[in-house]
Amino acid sequence: MKFKIRITALIIVVLQILLSAVTVSADDTDSLPPVPPLEKCKAAYLYNFENDTALFEYNPTEIVYPASTVKLMTAIVAFDYFEGALDTEITVTREMLGEVAGNKIGFYDGEIVTVRQMLNCMLVNSANDAAIILAHATAGDTASFVRMMNEKAAWIGAYNTYYMNPTGLHDDLMVTTAADTALIAKYAYNIPEFIDITATSKYVMDATNKSDYRSIYNRNCLISKFYSVDYYYSDAIGMNAGATTQGGYTLCAVAEDEERGLTYLAVVLGAEKDEDGKLYSYINGTNMLKWAFEAYDYAQVLSSSKIICELPVTLSSTLDYVTLVPQNDITVYLPKSIDLQKDIRYSYNTYSDSLEAPVEAGAIAGSITVLYGDEILGSCPLITTSSITRSEFLHFLEGIKQFTKSRFFISTIIAIVVLSVAYVLIQARRREQKLRRMSGRR
Repeated sequence: MKFKIRITALIIVVLQILLSAVTVSADDTDSLPPVPPLEKCKAAYLYNFENDTALFEYNPTEIVYPASTVKLMTAIVAFDYFEGALDTEITVTREMLGEVAGNKIGFYDGEIVTVRQMLNCMLVNSANDAAIILAHATAGDTASFVRMMNEKAAWIGAYNTYYMNPTGLHDDLMVTTAADTALIAKYAYNIPEFIDITATSKYVMDATNKSDYRSIYNRNCLISKFYSVDYYYSDAIGMNAGATTQGGYTLCAVAEDEERGLTYLAVVLGAEKDEDGKLYSYINGTNMLKWAFEAYDYAQVLSSSKIICELPVTLSSTLDYVTLVPQNDITVYLPKSIDLQKDIRYSYNTYSDSLEAPVEAGAIAGSITVLYGDEILGSCPLITTSSITRSEFLHFLEGIKQFTKSRFFISTIIAIVVLSVAYVLIQARRREQKLRRMSGRR
């Protein structure tokens, strides 16, 4: 059975490699600051949460090894399964510990831990023993848990991702892409507690029946300075980092500017470590995040105080026009280098050529659309800026005018004319006949 699974997975991987794109990069737009050069990595992805926008992609569909980004999916499956029950107790067994390799906390056979503790140990310290314990607690065994991981990846839409274990330890058949990893990270971001856990620089695990309390430090050097002070980034708020010999160094990082309301996700896969010890997962990830904060912001492209046009007003003795303004401001997410005066266009229309008094302030009289190139940035109604009263005398005259244009009035006039003509003709006929009779008598 395992042989068949591996052969099937190998076929999938080969097809994905043949079909995958080599490079997709962000638009080379003169109006943007130059994208920071990516060095010594295989793939990268940069995404903004608030506007659901991918800002930069580098080899987003190239097949790569996932390394510790696998633990994002391990956490997702465990969170889903134990939703509302994270304090469920797990008894660690010899069978679980027998599967552990690589980085570990060092749990004991018979030790009683909780799901919440294992999630913290796995996401904070990238502990492989915590991942194996969660797999067994969730699905009964690792193989069943991996099936759940692959099913969840497909459900999320990460179709180019295939898992072989819950830890990220290398397997030639375990693959992903930067685009898929971003999808998985976006899903994890929306799980309550996920970001809070991965934002922790130091997790203190309470004492158990087999151990005193444990101090567990975050292996993500954007978050914690414990393992290195070189990569700490104050705007980072979570996710994970890791490495394998075959997969290189990986990073999923979320950074936030709370005041501006901007949150970004940076994914770097297959990064290298140079001879000076520099880790290009952190270097590239931080450069992308800093570029995003520098290059993009919210801009007001339409103000509710901007006078768009005037409309004639009839039946008023005070004002013969009213100005129209947008009903609300429109603020959108744009490159900061855009010249709002030159690059933003407006298209508007009014629902009539004129308004008839009385006119109420705030009445909807048209609509306006904001454009950047061929892109619609937003639209809103146009409203009147003031109230205008009606002149009753003008209204009376307008009533007469309209009455004279009515079908009833026109029909009546026509009928009167017709009857008058008929009457004249009849009278003329009678006079003619009378004259003939008088002539005959003579």
